[in-house]
Amino acid sequence: MIFKILTFIAAAVPIYLFVRAIFFRPSTRANETLKQVKKQVDLAVTIFLVLIGCVVVVMAGELLWTWWTSR
Repeated sequence: MIFKILTFIAAAVPIYLFVRAIFFRPSTRANETLKQVKKQVDLAVTIFLVLIGCVVVVMAGELLWTWWTSR
């Protein structure tokens, strides 16, 4: 019984995605807005990751400096 349900769901997913893509497309204005939001989010994530990288580099430098001066 579970196998039949899974088979039905697996067959229904592509049909659902096709119908949604054809009949429920976002307008081009909303699509452009969504693209701008995605660009802003990507930029924010990139800046955040760069800051984390800078912190890691500074901490590694301090660790090496401490190790080098304590010899």
